[in-house]
Amino acid sequence: MKRFALLLLIIACSFTQSRAQFDINKLMEHQWVDSVFNSLSPEQRIAQLVWVNTAANKDVTSQFKVAELIKKYNLGGVIFFSGDPVKQAQLTNLYQEEAQTPLLVAMDAEWGVGMRLPGVIPFPYNMMMGASDSPEQIKAVATAMAQQMKRLGVHINLGPVADSNTQPLNPIIGMRSFGESPQKVADYAIAYMQGLQENGIIAVAKHFPGHGDTQSDSHYTLPLVPYSRDRLDTVELYPFRKLAEAGIAGIMTAHLSVPQLDPQEAIPSSLSAPIIQGILQNEWGYKGLVITDAMNMAGAETFGAPGAIEALALKAGNDVVEFPKDIEKAIEGIQQAIERNELTWEEINHKCRRVLAAKRWAGLHQIKPINTRNLLNDLNSPQAELSKRQMIEASLTLLENQNQLIPLSRLDTLRIASLVVGNQSTIMPTPFQKILAKYTQTTNFFLPENFSNKDLNNLKEQLADFNLVIAGFHLYESKTRHSMQVGNMQRVRPKRPYGLTAETESLLQYLGTEKNSIEVFFSSPYALSEINDFQKPQGLVLSYQADSLVQELTAQLIFGGIGASGKLPVNLAPYYSLGDGISIDKAIRLKYTIPEELGVNSASLTSRIDSIVDDAIAQKATPGCSVLAAKDGKVFFRKTYGHHTYDQLIPVKENDLYDLASVTKITGALAAALKLTDDGAINLDSPFSNSWPDWKKSLFHRSNKEALTWREILAHQAGLIPYLNFWTATRKDGQLNSKWYSFQPTEKNQLEVSPGLFLSQRFKKKIYRQVRLSELKEPGKYVYSGLSFLLIPEITKRLSGEDYTDFLNKNFYHQLGAYTITYNPLERFPVNRIIPTEYDRYYRNQQIHGTVHDEAAAVLGGISGNAGLFATANDLAKLMEMYRQMGTYGNHKYLNKKTIKEFTQVQYPDNNNRRGLGFDKPLLNNQELDENRSYPCTAANPESFGHSGFTGTFVWTDPANGLTYIFLSNRVFPTREENKLGQLNVRTNILKVIYDEVEK
Repeated sequence: MKRFALLLLIIACSFTQSRAQFDINKLMEHQWVDSVFNSLSPEQRIAQLVWVNTAANKDVTSQFKVAELIKKYNLGGVIFFSGDPVKQAQLTNLYQEEAQTPLLVAMDAEWGVGMRLPGVIPFPYNMMMGASDSPEQIKAVATAMAQQMKRLGVHINLGPVADSNTQPLNPIIGMRSFGESPQKVADYAIAYMQGLQENGIIAVAKHFPGHGDTQSDSHYTLPLVPYSRDRLDTVELYPFRKLAEAGIAGIMTAHLSVPQLDPQEAIPSSLSAPIIQGILQNEWGYKGLVITDAMNMAGAETFGAPGAIEALALKAGNDVVEFPKDIEKAIEGIQQAIERNELTWEEINHKCRRVLAAKRWAGLHQIKPINTRNLLNDLNSPQAELSKRQMIEASLTLLENQNQLIPLSRLDTLRIASLVVGNQSTIMPTPFQKILAKYTQTTNFFLPENFSNKDLNNLKEQLADFNLVIAGFHLYESKTRHSMQVGNMQRVRPKRPYGLTAETESLLQYLGTEKNSIEVFFSSPYALSEINDFQKPQGLVLSYQADSLVQELTAQLIFGGIGASGKLPVNLAPYYSLGDGISIDKAIRLKYTIPEELGVNSASLTSRIDSIVDDAIAQKATPGCSVLAAKDGKVFFRKTYGHHTYDQLIPVKENDLYDLASVTKITGALAAALKLTDDGAINLDSPFSNSWPDWKKSLFHRSNKEALTWREILAHQAGLIPYLNFWTATRKDGQLNSKWYSFQPTEKNQLEVSPGLFLSQRFKKKIYRQVRLSELKEPGKYVYSGLSFLLIPEITKRLSGEDYTDFLNKNFYHQLGAYTITYNPLERFPVNRIIPTEYDRYYRNQQIHGTVHDEAAAVLGGISGNAGLFATANDLAKLMEMYRQMGTYGNHKYLNKKTIKEFTQVQYPDNNNRRGLGFDKPLLNNQELDENRSYPCTAANPESFGHSGFTGTFVWTDPANGLTYIFLSNRVFPTREENKLGQLNVRTNILKVIYDEVEK
């Protein structure tokens, strides 16, 4: 079997290699080529050498004019420039119907069809891909591009750009180039070619003989390339020669004046026989298609009129003239050149057969209409997004990292200002700022592109209290992006083409000298060279472009969600050199990604979870919920569903806080107990009463709990009863007793049980007494109880000398960047970010919204170890990840591995008790049970642990499988009476789906 698989692999590799090679001579011998060629009239053979331009967003009259030209002349190809993907597919079908001979469909799609078609995933610019320094990654991206093109009915990509961009002020190449090094440009362009051609797309390298060192644009003039042949061979020509050797299917000739290759005055290289025939075809022996750059460009028109220049292009050695200004004049001019014996029918016939051979290679002998159903979804496949993500991640370039500032550490010490400069989007905060805020607490600031000194001075005042500024600069995107898209370029280069202003330089000076800062350039790298007296900041990331995914991954790099490996693809004198880039090998915090990165099918995963949740909401098991799943520290599923309430006024958002209920036990009280155990303040096998003396008995102080150990209590093995309704003792004649309550806080009444209702501090003593005197069941049997957790906040204060919430914030939440894990959230968050729970008809007689649902925690002022914490799913995941990683997260050791191991293992299996110390665990024989009898599901490893909460919450982490799962809901809204969420097994059924999909 293995031999057979190896044979299949060898065959597959051989096939892809043969697809990458484009042997036009062999293809010309094919019967289909002969048959089609013989069916063509002489005029049609000329027309096969002509491509007409079109766009799916043009007016109908223009589109039908193209169709008429195709039908009249039987043109060889069409090149699409812009529009809508579905409309382009429909137009392609129309044009193919009108064509006697199937059309070659081309796109100028250097970074994928998304370059031209809004709504389709665009891939990174070539220069950003060059920063990856990875031909393998570039090939993977080009493969994804090819798959998009095949789906869209495109056969030719006018790429890769093989120009070595050695001129920082180049107005037309720049970010379209892979970089400055001819050798690396060649390697990357070959990888790009392979990704296309191995997947059936014709690659066309451009702009031969090399447009990378010009300061003018061939769309508007004839640029001069004044260098010697030796220099041209080693720089401009080098990548093209290597691509020719590698078997690229097409090379595009540029409109350039290169006197050392053709001394004829002002002749464009696209019309030069010494350059095309002499060097490309004869000297190098290149056999592939030769295609002109657009013939409507001024660089070509400077040498002649429409018709004449197309004939000259064919005579010089081109096989195809692309984008003539006037199709009819082009064909007429070629015919006239034949009549004048400037061109021969032998040449035309040979070129026609070459074009037909390319059509045969591209599969046009079996052409089918494009199916537009699900077209947009197919173009935006998760696989395409994954390729883009991986490329961006490999390309982000860390140029400064003083004192190892990145990834950020000690988040609890940082007051972070997140500043965006020059972003023209109306959507604020930006994707960059949104992801920064996932990692910790940040404050957002904005400066417009043309900000003034007054704006800058106001900003400085606002930043005074922040000890770290993370600033994202959108210079290139806001100033010169138009120069990247053919047909929409700047005719006059600004004095500072990369967007720097005196005010921007003042800001950079301020950040570099007066603030601890990280600067991010979502721009051309050349923007750095434009800065006068650049004061290097503590951290500097070059992100190349302002694409939303680039922004998100840059934010992840800063916090350690991903590493850094990008290398500078150009020289940035006087500050940085080609190849510069600091590497960070591994991630230290949560990474936000998509399921496909983990080999999980996002469509299947999402549809299965959606089905469970949608059914739960339809059955009114909960009005909404938030679901998160991570594997190996990578958050691959995060989605919110439904609304805060059934009136559907406020949809659930990712940054909404839920009442965790009993999940508080393992995220609050147990976190404190773990730390105190680590520090030696708690001995698990010593009596709990050593830490809580109220349980020690004396002559007039009764207690039946003095001998109970921490281990017995935390494992629910001590015989404590489950719960006590303390609040009933505050009632008199069915009403709340004014002896205990007031409607305003007073010196005595400080415990806020709900807005406008305050309980006397003295009632705490009554609670502790009731717990001490409560019944004790038979020890040694598993009985779940929350009573001991009520006491842990006071025990923490007693043992540590710190307030319980301060202890948790200092030792866990704030260092984790988990600022939404909090008690009494109304003190810090607006009510519209907090999910309501029950309308309490038993005790408080009001809608519970922003205060704790649990009555026992409520009478303690909302701060208890059994309940009371609120959190977002995202912040809760950080704490659970720390547990999964056995006490470490973000390069910081919170707890000893030995301590976590002890708390998360089953303590009393012989008593049929599945519990760890505080943590819930799978049933003891869980993996042997049927799914409907297991808990939480059969796939859960015995090492896994978590907890559930009464309000409809559930957390679970599985160190053996690397999984962390968070489910937050408010199933008790508007009443706790019917637990449909539990009856439907919503929480555990989703966990089962996650295990299933990950293990497929």
